[in-house]
Amino acid sequence: MSSNIKVERICEWCGKKFTAQTTVTRFCSKRCAEHSYKERLRQKKLAVSNLETASTTNGNKWREKDYLTPTQAADLLGIGRMSIYRYIRNGKIKVVRFERKTLISKADIQAMFDFLTPKETVQEESAEKKSKSISDFYTRADIREKYGVKDSWIYKVVAENNVPKTILRGKAYFSKSHIDRLFSARKENPEITEWYSVEDIQSKYGMTLSVIYSLVSKIGIPKRKEGPKVYYSKYHFDVAKGAKSAEDVEFISVADAMEKYSLTRDQLYHYVKTYKITKLRCGKYVKLNAKELSELFNPKIEL
Repeated sequence: MSSNIKVERICEWCGKKFTAQTTVTRFCSKRCAEHSYKERLRQKKLAVSNLETASTTNGNKWREKDYLTPTQAADLLGIGRMSIYRYIRNGKIKVVRFERKTLISKADIQAMFDFLTPKETVQEESAEKKSKSISDFYTRADIREKYGVKDSWIYKVVAENNVPKTILRGKAYFSKSHIDRLFSARKENPEITEWYSVEDIQSKYGMTLSVIYSLVSKIGIPKRKEGPKVYYSKYHFDVAKGAKSAEDVEFISVADAMEKYSLTRDQLYHYVKTYKITKLRCGKYVKLNAKELSELFNPKIEL
């Protein structure tokens, strides 16, 4: 419902007299109202900017002081206030107690960084990185050839032990020192001088390939590779098949070994696998070489 009231008003933006229908109308037109609104926004932004400038000017006065509060020190270093208090507790930052206030000398803070030489540190690090050549790394082919392991086992060991690696032209290179340390336990035993080929085993024991591979995997018989051919320890294979008599070697059951050396089953099998302890399968039971276990857990110490 329209109003019949006619009120004479003065436009707050252009100053012209106009006739309004309400007593609260402030502008003579929409154009004047929009101009006034934009001007109010501009003035508000200017006021906020001036306030920030004033607060920054007043707030930076403490930067000229010789002693700072923990909050000011945190702001100066660009770290959290709780970190400053932690450094104070650890004695890394010296403080002065003055009328219940904790003050920190700016000179002490600057002295903390006097020993640092960022440029030299960066140069040394870059020189160290440059000094590392590609000869410090193994490719997967190098690891396969040296240790006779499959790619799946390489990836498993690398992932479980976080072995450092680098990628060059899409090819992965693994840290030589880490790989040597992890696979050193799998090195060929120099005391093993006699080896069976797969053909020798088939001829002597009449075993199929699948049975040979199954026995080798279960018992953990030492092996070595020469090109495409694989050879297995003659001594360990004969022991596993029971071809060697009890007079040649003494075996101990898993339960007895656990009790003798105070080990759990998992711990014992870890040592058996890592150090290639000879195993003998007797039906569904497994026995271990007593001499090899004794040398492992009770080594002779020569003075």
